[in-house]
Amino acid sequence: MKISIATKMTIFTCALVLATLLGQLAFNAFLSGPLLIEQKKSTVNRLFDTLPRNYSDDPDFIYRLTEKAEGDNIDILIFSDNGLVYSSRNIEIPVIRRRFLFIGPFDRAAFPEDARAKVARRGQGGETLILLNGRFDYGGEARYTIIETPVESIETGVRLLSWANLRISAVVLLLGIACALVFSRRFSKPIREIGAVAQNVANLRFDTRADENLSTVELSELSASINAMAENLKRMIADLKDKNERLQSDIDRQLQLDRMRREFVANVSHEFKTPLCLLQLYSENLKDNIDSADKDFYCDTIIDEVNRLDAMAKSLLDIASLENGLSGMRTEALDFSGFCKGLLARMDPLFDGIELDANLQEGLFVEGDGHYLEQAVRNYLVNAVSHTAAGGRVSVSLRRSGGRAFFSVFNEGKPIAGEDVSRVWESFYKTDRARARAEESHAGLGLYIVKTIVNAHGGTYGLINNADGVVFWFMLPLSEREEEKQEE
Repeated sequence: MKISIATKMTIFTCALVLATLLGQLAFNAFLSGPLLIEQKKSTVNRLFDTLPRNYSDDPDFIYRLTEKAEGDNIDILIFSDNGLVYSSRNIEIPVIRRRFLFIGPFDRAAFPEDARAKVARRGQGGETLILLNGRFDYGGEARYTIIETPVESIETGVRLLSWANLRISAVVLLLGIACALVFSRRFSKPIREIGAVAQNVANLRFDTRADENLSTVELSELSASINAMAENLKRMIADLKDKNERLQSDIDRQLQLDRMRREFVANVSHEFKTPLCLLQLYSENLKDNIDSADKDFYCDTIIDEVNRLDAMAKSLLDIASLENGLSGMRTEALDFSGFCKGLLARMDPLFDGIELDANLQEGLFVEGDGHYLEQAVRNYLVNAVSHTAAGGRVSVSLRRSGGRAFFSVFNEGKPIAGEDVSRVWESFYKTDRARARAEESHAGLGLYIVKTIVNAHGGTYGLINNADGVVFWFMLPLSEREEEKQEE
Protein backbone atom coordinates (compact mmCIF):
# COMPACT_ATOMS: atom_id res chain seq x y z
CA MET A 1 0.00 0.00 0.00
CA LYS A 2 1.37 3.40 -0.99
CA ILE A 3 1.53 6.10 1.68
CA SER A 4 1.79 9.84 1.06
CA ILE A 5 4.78 11.89 2.18
CA ALA A 6 2.56 13.85 4.58
CA THR A 7 1.39 10.63 6.25
CA LYS A 8 4.93 9.28 6.47
CA MET A 9 6.22 12.53 7.97
CA THR A 10 3.36 12.58 10.48
CA ILE A 11 3.94 8.97 11.49
CA PHE A 12 7.71 9.50 11.73
CA THR A 13 7.39 12.70 13.79
CA CYS A 14 4.79 11.17 16.12
CA ALA A 15 6.90 8.03 16.53
CA LEU A 16 9.97 10.15 17.32
CA VAL A 17 8.09 12.24 19.89
CA LEU A 18 6.49 9.15 21.40
CA ALA A 19 9.82 7.31 21.59
CA THR A 20 11.37 10.34 23.29
CA LEU A 21 8.52 10.57 25.80
CA LEU A 22 8.56 6.82 26.50
CA GLY A 23 12.30 6.99 27.01
CA GLN A 24 11.86 9.85 29.44
CA LEU A 25 9.10 8.02 31.31
CA ALA A 26 11.21 4.87 31.47
CA PHE A 27 14.13 6.90 32.77
CA ASN A 28 11.96 8.49 35.46
CA ALA A 29 10.47 5.15 36.43
CA PHE A 30 13.62 3.02 36.53
CA LEU A 31 16.72 5.20 36.50
CA SER A 32 15.93 8.56 38.03
CA GLY A 33 15.51 7.11 41.57
CA PRO A 34 18.87 5.30 41.69
CA LEU A 35 20.52 8.26 39.99
CA LEU A 36 19.16 10.73 42.54
CA ILE A 37 20.19 8.42 45.38
CA GLU A 38 23.72 8.30 43.98
CA GLN A 39 23.75 12.07 43.66
CA LYS A 40 22.58 12.38 47.28
CA LYS A 41 25.27 9.97 48.43
CA SER A 42 27.84 12.05 46.57
CA THR A 43 26.52 15.17 48.34
CA VAL A 44 26.81 13.46 51.72
CA ASN A 45 30.35 12.26 50.94
CA ARG A 46 31.45 15.73 49.84
CA LEU A 47 30.01 17.23 53.04
CA PHE A 48 31.89 14.73 55.21
CA ASP A 49 35.11 15.35 53.29
CA THR A 50 34.71 19.12 53.70
CA LEU A 51 34.16 19.13 57.49
CA PRO A 52 37.70 18.26 58.68
CA ARG A 53 39.29 20.98 56.54
CA ASN A 54 37.13 23.79 57.91
CA TYR A 55 35.92 22.45 61.23
CA SER A 56 35.35 24.27 64.54
CA ASP A 57 33.26 23.22 67.54
CA ASP A 58 31.43 26.54 67.33
CA PRO A 59 27.79 25.60 66.45
CA ASP A 60 27.27 28.78 64.44
CA PHE A 61 30.36 28.06 62.39
CA ILE A 62 29.25 24.47 61.85
CA TYR A 63 25.78 25.70 60.80
CA ARG A 64 27.26 27.96 58.19
CA LEU A 65 29.23 25.01 56.83
CA THR A 66 26.20 22.71 56.69
CA GLU A 67 23.43 25.21 56.01
CA LYS A 68 23.05 24.29 52.34
CA ALA A 69 23.02 20.55 53.08
CA GLU A 70 20.45 20.98 55.84
CA GLY A 71 18.31 22.90 53.40
CA ASP A 72 18.39 19.77 51.20
CA ASN A 73 16.85 17.71 54.04
CA ILE A 74 20.17 16.30 55.25
CA ASP A 75 20.53 15.84 59.04
CA ILE A 76 23.96 16.25 60.64
CA LEU A 77 25.05 15.20 64.11
CA ILE A 78 28.53 15.75 65.50
CA PHE A 79 29.53 14.53 68.95
CA SER A 80 32.61 13.58 70.86
CA ASP A 81 33.41 11.12 73.58
CA ASN A 82 32.29 13.78 76.05
CA GLY A 83 28.89 14.55 74.50
CA LEU A 84 26.96 16.26 71.73
CA VAL A 85 28.78 18.99 69.82
CA TYR A 86 26.25 19.87 67.10
CA SER A 87 22.88 18.62 65.90
CA SER A 88 20.92 20.04 63.00
CA ARG A 89 17.77 19.30 64.99
CA ASN A 90 19.12 19.79 68.54
CA ILE A 91 18.81 16.08 69.36
CA GLU A 92 20.05 15.01 72.81
CA ILE A 93 22.44 12.09 73.43
CA PRO A 94 19.80 9.74 74.85
CA VAL A 95 17.66 10.27 71.80
CA ILE A 96 20.68 9.62 69.62
CA ARG A 97 21.26 6.33 71.41
CA ARG A 98 17.64 5.29 70.91
CA ARG A 99 17.61 6.43 67.31
CA PHE A 100 20.79 4.71 66.29
CA LEU A 101 20.49 1.44 68.20
CA PHE A 102 21.98 -0.40 65.23
CA ILE A 103 25.23 1.47 65.85
CA GLY A 104 25.68 0.22 69.39
CA PRO A 105 28.15 1.92 71.80
CA PHE A 106 30.11 4.80 70.48
CA ASP A 107 33.10 2.80 69.58
CA ARG A 108 35.63 4.06 67.10
CA ALA A 109 35.19 1.03 64.84
CA ALA A 110 31.63 2.10 63.99
CA PHE A 111 32.92 5.50 62.79
CA PRO A 112 35.80 4.99 60.34
CA GLU A 113 37.79 7.92 59.07
CA ASP A 114 37.26 6.92 55.42
CA ALA A 115 33.52 6.45 55.80
CA ARG A 116 31.30 6.56 52.67
CA ALA A 117 27.56 7.05 52.46
CA LYS A 118 25.38 3.98 52.06
CA VAL A 119 21.73 3.05 51.99
CA ALA A 120 20.57 1.51 55.30
CA ARG A 121 17.32 0.70 56.98
CA ARG A 122 16.55 1.87 60.52
CA GLY A 123 15.66 -1.21 62.60
CA GLN A 124 13.12 -3.84 61.57
CA GLY A 125 10.68 -2.31 59.07
CA GLY A 126 12.05 1.17 59.71
CA GLU A 127 12.59 3.86 57.14
CA THR A 128 15.35 3.64 54.57
CA LEU A 129 18.12 6.20 54.84
CA ILE A 130 21.24 7.36 53.13
CA LEU A 131 23.60 7.17 56.04
CA LEU A 132 27.23 8.04 56.73
CA ASN A 133 28.96 7.27 60.07
CA GLY A 134 32.41 8.80 60.12
CA ARG A 135 35.15 10.13 62.36
CA PHE A 136 37.79 12.82 62.09
CA ASP A 137 40.27 14.36 64.56
CA TYR A 138 39.93 17.85 65.95
CA GLY A 139 42.58 19.09 68.36
CA GLY A 140 43.72 15.59 69.20
CA GLU A 141 40.17 14.42 69.99
CA ALA A 142 37.76 12.36 67.92
CA ARG A 143 34.66 13.92 66.47
CA TYR A 144 31.97 11.46 65.49
CA THR A 145 29.74 12.45 62.60
CA ILE A 146 26.38 11.07 61.55
CA ILE A 147 24.97 12.39 58.27
CA GLU A 148 21.64 11.04 57.08
CA THR A 149 18.78 11.84 54.74
CA PRO A 150 15.63 9.77 54.15
CA VAL A 151 15.30 7.91 50.86
CA GLU A 152 11.54 8.25 51.02
CA SER A 153 11.74 11.94 50.19
CA ILE A 154 13.74 11.09 47.09
CA GLU A 155 11.25 8.42 46.03
CA THR A 156 8.38 10.82 46.66
CA GLY A 157 10.08 13.41 44.48
CA VAL A 158 10.63 10.80 41.77
CA ARG A 159 6.96 9.80 41.85
CA LEU A 160 5.84 13.42 41.65
CA LEU A 161 8.27 14.06 38.83
CA SER A 162 7.11 10.94 36.96
CA TRP A 163 3.49 11.96 37.34
CA ALA A 164 4.23 15.48 36.16
CA ASN A 165 6.28 14.12 33.27
CA LEU A 166 3.43 11.81 32.32
CA ARG A 167 1.05 14.74 32.01
CA ILE A 168 3.61 16.86 30.24
CA SER A 169 4.36 13.95 27.89
CA ALA A 170 0.68 13.61 27.01
CA VAL A 171 0.45 17.33 26.22
CA VAL A 172 3.73 17.25 24.26
CA LEU A 173 2.54 14.19 22.32
CA LEU A 174 -0.69 15.92 21.33
CA LEU A 175 1.19 19.08 20.38
CA GLY A 176 3.72 16.98 18.47
CA ILE A 177 0.95 15.25 16.50
CA ALA A 178 -0.69 18.60 15.71
CA CYS A 179 2.61 20.19 14.69
CA ALA A 180 3.51 17.12 12.62
CA LEU A 181 0.19 17.32 10.77
CA VAL A 182 0.55 21.05 10.09
CA PHE A 183 4.20 20.81 9.08
CA SER A 184 3.70 17.74 6.90
CA ARG A 185 0.79 19.37 5.08
CA ARG A 186 2.71 22.60 4.55
CA PHE A 187 5.74 20.65 3.37
CA SER A 188 3.78 18.31 1.11
CA LYS A 189 1.54 21.03 -0.39
CA PRO A 190 4.21 22.40 -2.78
CA ILE A 191 5.19 18.82 -3.64
CA ARG A 192 1.57 18.07 -4.55
CA GLU A 193 1.44 21.25 -6.64
CA ILE A 194 4.66 20.32 -8.42
CA GLY A 195 3.22 16.83 -8.97
CA ALA A 196 0.07 18.36 -10.48
CA VAL A 197 2.17 20.45 -12.87
CA ALA A 198 4.22 17.37 -13.81
CA GLN A 199 0.97 15.46 -14.44
CA ASN A 200 -0.25 18.27 -16.70
CA VAL A 201 3.05 18.13 -18.58
CA ALA A 202 2.64 14.36 -18.91
CA ASN A 203 -0.81 15.02 -20.39
CA LEU A 204 0.73 17.63 -22.74
CA ARG A 205 -0.95 20.56 -20.99
CA PHE A 206 1.52 23.41 -20.56
CA ASP A 207 -0.77 26.16 -19.23
CA THR A 208 0.43 25.86 -15.61
CA ARG A 209 3.84 26.49 -14.04
CA ALA A 210 5.33 25.34 -10.74
CA ASP A 211 6.10 28.00 -8.11
CA GLU A 212 9.86 28.61 -8.05
CA ASN A 213 9.72 31.02 -5.07
CA LEU A 214 9.61 28.36 -2.37
CA SER A 215 11.38 28.48 0.99
CA THR A 216 13.07 25.13 0.34
CA VAL A 217 16.05 25.23 -2.02
CA GLU A 218 15.53 21.66 -3.26
CA LEU A 219 11.85 22.25 -4.07
CA SER A 220 12.66 25.56 -5.79
CA GLU A 221 15.25 23.80 -7.96
CA LEU A 222 12.76 21.00 -8.68
CA SER A 223 10.11 23.56 -9.70
CA ALA A 224 12.61 25.32 -11.96
CA SER A 225 13.55 22.00 -13.55
CA ILE A 226 9.89 21.06 -14.10
CA ASN A 227 9.19 24.46 -15.68
CA ALA A 228 12.27 24.23 -17.90
CA MET A 229 11.29 20.70 -18.95
CA ALA A 230 7.73 21.85 -19.71
CA GLU A 231 8.97 24.79 -21.77
CA ASN A 232 11.43 22.66 -23.73
CA LEU A 233 8.84 19.94 -24.27
CA LYS A 234 6.27 22.52 -25.36
CA ARG A 235 8.74 24.00 -27.84
CA MET A 236 9.76 20.58 -29.12
CA ILE A 237 6.13 19.51 -29.56
CA ALA A 238 5.35 22.79 -31.32
CA ASP A 239 8.32 22.26 -33.62
CA LEU A 240 7.27 18.66 -34.20
CA LYS A 241 3.70 19.74 -35.00
CA ASP A 242 5.01 22.40 -37.36
CA LYS A 243 7.25 19.87 -39.09
CA ASN A 244 4.40 17.35 -39.24
CA GLU A 245 2.13 19.98 -40.75
CA ARG A 246 4.77 20.90 -43.29
CA LEU A 247 5.36 17.23 -44.02
CA GLN A 248 1.65 16.65 -44.39
CA SER A 249 1.44 19.72 -46.60
CA ASP A 250 4.31 18.38 -48.70
CA ILE A 251 2.62 14.98 -48.90
CA ASP A 252 -0.69 16.57 -49.87
CA ARG A 253 1.09 18.74 -52.41
CA GLN A 254 2.91 15.73 -53.81
CA LEU A 255 -0.35 13.79 -54.03
CA GLN A 256 -1.97 16.78 -55.71
CA LEU A 257 0.95 17.09 -58.11
CA ASP A 258 0.73 13.40 -58.92
CA ARG A 259 -2.99 13.74 -59.54
CA MET A 260 -2.46 16.89 -61.59
CA ARG A 261 0.34 15.19 -63.51
CA ARG A 262 -1.94 12.28 -64.39
CA GLU A 263 -4.71 14.66 -65.38
CA PHE A 264 -2.20 16.77 -67.28
CA VAL A 265 -1.02 13.81 -69.31
CA ALA A 266 -4.61 12.77 -69.96
CA ASN A 267 -5.60 16.29 -70.91
CA VAL A 268 -2.59 16.79 -73.18
CA SER A 269 -3.38 13.48 -74.88
CA HIS A 270 -6.98 14.54 -75.36
CA GLU A 271 -6.07 18.03 -76.63
CA PHE A 272 -3.62 16.55 -79.14
CA LYS A 273 -5.98 13.79 -80.21
CA THR A 274 -8.45 15.92 -82.19
CA PRO A 275 -5.94 17.85 -84.36
CA LEU A 276 -3.92 14.68 -84.94
CA CYS A 277 -7.05 12.87 -86.08
CA LEU A 278 -7.84 15.71 -88.48
CA LEU A 279 -4.26 15.71 -89.76
CA GLN A 280 -4.41 11.97 -90.34
CA LEU A 281 -7.82 12.14 -92.05
CA TYR A 282 -7.00 15.04 -94.37
CA SER A 283 -3.54 13.65 -95.16
CA GLU A 284 -5.02 10.28 -96.12
CA ASN A 285 -7.62 11.99 -98.32
CA LEU A 286 -4.94 14.00 -100.06
CA LYS A 287 -2.81 10.87 -100.51
CA ASP A 288 -5.76 8.95 -101.96
CA ASN A 289 -6.36 11.89 -104.34
CA ILE A 290 -10.11 11.83 -103.84
CA ASP A 291 -11.81 13.72 -106.66
CA SER A 292 -14.43 15.37 -104.46
CA ALA A 293 -11.87 16.61 -101.92
CA ASP A 294 -11.27 20.33 -101.62
CA LYS A 295 -7.49 20.20 -101.59
CA ASP A 296 -7.10 23.86 -100.71
CA PHE A 297 -9.43 23.47 -97.73
CA TYR A 298 -7.59 20.33 -96.62
CA CYS A 299 -4.23 22.06 -96.87
CA ASP A 300 -5.49 25.13 -94.99
CA THR A 301 -6.96 22.86 -92.27
CA ILE A 302 -3.72 20.90 -92.00
CA ILE A 303 -1.73 24.13 -91.73
CA ASP A 304 -4.16 25.49 -89.04
CA GLU A 305 -3.98 22.29 -86.99
CA VAL A 306 -0.19 22.15 -87.27
CA ASN A 307 -0.03 25.76 -86.08
CA ARG A 308 -2.40 24.90 -83.26
CA LEU A 309 -0.25 21.94 -82.21
CA ASP A 310 2.86 24.08 -82.47
CA ALA A 311 1.30 26.77 -80.25
CA MET A 312 0.16 24.17 -77.76
CA ALA A 313 3.58 22.53 -77.69
CA LYS A 314 5.18 25.91 -77.05
CA SER A 315 2.72 26.53 -74.20
CA LEU A 316 3.60 23.17 -72.71
CA LEU A 317 7.27 24.02 -72.97
CA ASP A 318 6.59 27.36 -71.25
CA ILE A 319 4.75 25.54 -68.48
CA ALA A 320 7.63 23.10 -68.06
CA SER A 321 10.03 26.03 -67.82
CA LEU A 322 7.79 27.77 -65.31
CA GLU A 323 7.41 24.67 -63.13
CA ASN A 324 11.18 24.20 -63.08
CA GLY A 325 11.61 27.54 -61.32
CA LEU A 326 11.67 29.93 -64.25
CA SER A 327 15.42 29.52 -64.45
CA GLY A 328 15.57 31.92 -67.37
CA MET A 329 13.57 34.70 -65.72
CA ARG A 330 15.34 38.09 -65.71
CA THR A 331 13.80 40.60 -63.32
CA GLU A 332 14.16 44.34 -63.49
CA ALA A 333 12.40 47.47 -62.25
CA LEU A 334 9.42 47.50 -64.61
CA ASP A 335 7.04 50.43 -65.11
CA PHE A 336 3.99 48.24 -64.68
CA SER A 337 1.56 51.10 -65.31
CA GLY A 338 3.06 51.91 -68.72
CA PHE A 339 3.51 48.20 -69.40
CA CYS A 340 -0.22 47.45 -68.93
CA LYS A 341 -1.27 50.55 -70.88
CA GLY A 342 0.88 49.53 -73.87
CA LEU A 343 -0.36 45.93 -73.76
CA LEU A 344 -4.01 47.10 -73.77
CA ALA A 345 -3.29 49.29 -76.78
CA ARG A 346 -1.78 46.37 -78.69
CA MET A 347 -4.69 44.08 -77.79
CA ASP A 348 -7.37 46.62 -78.64
CA PRO A 349 -8.73 44.55 -81.58
CA LEU A 350 -9.45 41.75 -79.13
CA PHE A 351 -12.17 43.88 -77.52
CA ASP A 352 -14.14 44.44 -80.71
CA GLY A 353 -17.83 44.44 -79.78
CA ILE A 354 -17.03 44.59 -76.04
CA GLU A 355 -17.09 47.66 -73.79
CA LEU A 356 -13.62 48.14 -72.26
CA ASP A 357 -13.19 50.20 -69.11
CA ALA A 358 -9.53 50.75 -68.06
CA ASN A 359 -8.48 52.49 -64.83
CA LEU A 360 -4.68 52.32 -64.50
CA GLN A 361 -2.85 54.24 -61.79
CA GLU A 362 0.30 55.91 -63.07
CA GLY A 363 3.84 55.41 -61.82
CA LEU A 364 3.67 51.90 -60.31
CA PHE A 365 6.95 49.97 -60.63
CA VAL A 366 7.41 46.26 -59.89
CA GLU A 367 10.37 43.88 -59.98
CA GLY A 368 9.65 41.35 -62.70
CA ASP A 369 10.30 39.77 -66.05
CA GLY A 370 8.33 41.62 -68.72
CA HIS A 371 8.04 38.56 -70.97
CA TYR A 372 6.31 36.42 -68.34
CA LEU A 373 4.25 39.27 -66.85
CA GLU A 374 2.93 40.10 -70.34
CA GLN A 375 1.86 36.47 -70.67
CA ALA A 376 0.07 36.61 -67.31
CA VAL A 377 -1.75 39.88 -68.09
CA ARG A 378 -2.61 38.69 -71.62
CA ASN A 379 -4.06 35.42 -70.30
CA TYR A 380 -6.30 37.35 -67.86
CA LEU A 381 -7.54 39.58 -70.68
CA VAL A 382 -8.11 36.70 -73.12
CA ASN A 383 -9.91 34.75 -70.41
CA ALA A 384 -12.17 37.73 -69.69
CA VAL A 385 -13.02 38.30 -73.37
CA SER A 386 -13.72 34.61 -73.98
CA HIS A 387 -16.31 34.62 -71.19
CA THR A 388 -17.98 37.91 -72.07
CA ALA A 389 -20.96 38.03 -74.44
CA ALA A 390 -21.11 40.56 -77.28
CA GLY A 391 -21.96 43.98 -75.91
CA GLY A 392 -20.76 43.01 -72.46
CA ARG A 393 -18.29 44.91 -70.32
CA VAL A 394 -14.67 44.21 -69.29
CA SER A 395 -13.01 46.40 -66.65
CA VAL A 396 -9.24 46.51 -66.16
CA SER A 397 -7.83 48.10 -63.00
CA LEU A 398 -4.32 48.78 -61.63
CA ARG A 399 -3.80 50.51 -58.28
CA ARG A 400 -1.60 50.58 -55.25
CA SER A 401 -2.66 48.41 -52.30
CA GLY A 402 -0.31 48.82 -49.37
CA GLY A 403 3.17 48.00 -50.60
CA ARG A 404 1.90 46.10 -53.64
CA ALA A 405 0.53 46.66 -57.13
CA PHE A 406 -3.02 45.31 -57.42
CA PHE A 407 -4.05 44.28 -60.97
CA SER A 408 -7.58 43.01 -61.71
CA VAL A 409 -9.78 42.17 -64.68
CA PHE A 410 -13.58 42.06 -64.40
CA ASN A 411 -15.85 40.51 -67.01
CA GLU A 412 -19.62 40.43 -67.09
CA GLY A 413 -21.04 36.97 -67.10
CA LYS A 414 -22.08 34.04 -65.02
CA PRO A 415 -20.24 33.62 -61.66
CA ILE A 416 -18.06 30.59 -61.20
CA ALA A 417 -19.64 27.75 -59.23
CA GLY A 418 -18.32 27.21 -55.70
CA GLU A 419 -16.85 23.78 -56.43
CA ASP A 420 -14.88 25.21 -59.36
CA VAL A 421 -13.38 28.26 -57.60
CA SER A 422 -10.33 26.44 -56.25
CA ARG A 423 -9.80 24.27 -59.34
CA VAL A 424 -9.83 26.87 -62.13
CA TRP A 425 -6.11 27.38 -61.45
CA GLU A 426 -5.30 23.77 -62.34
CA SER A 427 -3.86 22.89 -65.74
CA PHE A 428 -6.38 21.90 -68.45
CA TYR A 429 -9.28 22.49 -66.05
CA LYS A 430 -12.39 23.95 -67.69
CA THR A 431 -15.53 24.85 -65.76
CA ASP A 432 -17.78 23.54 -68.52
CA ARG A 433 -15.71 20.34 -68.79
CA ALA A 434 -16.14 20.46 -72.57
CA ARG A 435 -13.30 19.11 -74.69
CA ALA A 436 -14.18 20.95 -77.85
CA ARG A 437 -11.47 22.12 -80.19
CA ALA A 438 -10.28 25.49 -79.03
CA GLU A 439 -7.40 27.81 -79.14
CA GLU A 440 -4.52 27.22 -76.77
CA SER A 441 -5.85 29.77 -74.32
CA HIS A 442 -9.09 27.85 -74.07
CA ALA A 443 -7.49 24.53 -73.29
CA GLY A 444 -7.37 25.23 -69.54
CA LEU A 445 -3.75 26.41 -69.42
CA GLY A 446 -4.20 30.16 -69.16
CA LEU A 447 -5.02 30.53 -65.46
CA TYR A 448 -2.54 27.82 -64.54
CA ILE A 449 0.20 29.82 -66.31
CA VAL A 450 -0.89 33.00 -64.49
CA LYS A 451 -0.69 31.20 -61.13
CA THR A 452 2.79 29.88 -61.87
CA ILE A 453 4.13 33.25 -63.07
CA VAL A 454 2.65 35.20 -60.12
CA ASN A 455 4.08 32.68 -57.62
CA ALA A 456 7.50 32.99 -59.27
CA HIS A 457 7.33 36.78 -58.76
CA GLY A 458 6.45 36.45 -55.06
CA GLY A 459 2.88 37.62 -55.57
CA THR A 460 -0.61 36.41 -54.75
CA TYR A 461 -3.64 35.75 -56.92
CA GLY A 462 -7.34 34.94 -56.68
CA LEU A 463 -10.83 35.55 -57.95
CA ILE A 464 -13.96 37.25 -56.61
CA ASN A 465 -17.48 36.28 -57.66
CA ASN A 466 -19.83 39.27 -58.10
CA ALA A 467 -23.51 39.22 -58.84
CA ASP A 468 -22.92 40.31 -62.46
CA GLY A 469 -19.58 38.72 -63.19
CA VAL A 470 -16.14 37.61 -62.00
CA VAL A 471 -13.01 39.51 -60.97
CA PHE A 472 -9.62 37.83 -61.49
CA TRP A 473 -6.74 39.57 -59.70
CA PHE A 474 -3.12 39.31 -58.69
CA MET A 475 -0.79 41.44 -56.57
CA LEU A 476 2.95 41.97 -57.03
CA PRO A 477 5.44 43.59 -54.63
CA LEU A 478 6.47 47.12 -55.58
CA SER A 479 10.09 47.59 -56.61
CA GLU A 480 12.70 49.48 -54.55
CA ARG A 481 12.53 52.27 -57.09
CA GLU A 482 8.83 52.68 -56.34
CA GLU A 483 9.50 52.71 -52.60
CA GLU A 484 12.27 55.32 -53.00
CA LYS A 485 9.93 57.45 -55.07
CA GLN A 486 7.30 57.27 -52.33
CA GLU A 487 9.83 58.30 -49.71
CA GLU A 488 10.81 61.32 -51.81
